[in-house]
Amino acid sequence: MEGVARHKVSGGKLVTVKVSYSEKIERIQILGDFFLHPESSLSLIEQALIGISASSTSEEIAQKIFDVVKSNSIEMIGVTPESIAQTVLMAVKR
Repeated sequence: MEGVARHKVSGGKLVTVKVSYSEKIERIQILGDFFLHPESSLSLIEQALIGISASSTSEEIAQKIFDVVKSNSIEMIGVTPESIAQTVLMAVKR
C-alpha cells in the first residue's frame, strides 16, 4: 500500500511523507520546508524508518528518529522527531 500525508507543524513548517508499506515500511520519503544540518542527514532518518512496523506508535517512531538525530549530531530546524512521526502515521493510515 502507499500513503501520502502533509502536515503543518507548530511554527508553520510543512512536512510531507510519502510511504510504501505492507506490514512494515518498505520505502519512505520525507519532504518539507524545514531544515536539517547537515542537509544529507535526511536520508539517515529515512533509512532508519525502513523496516519498522506500520503499526508502530508515534512514540516508537519518534524515538527511532531521535536516536538517529542524537547519534549523528543532526540539527533539526522547524521540525521535531515527534512531528515527523505524526506525519508518518498519517501517511500509513490513509
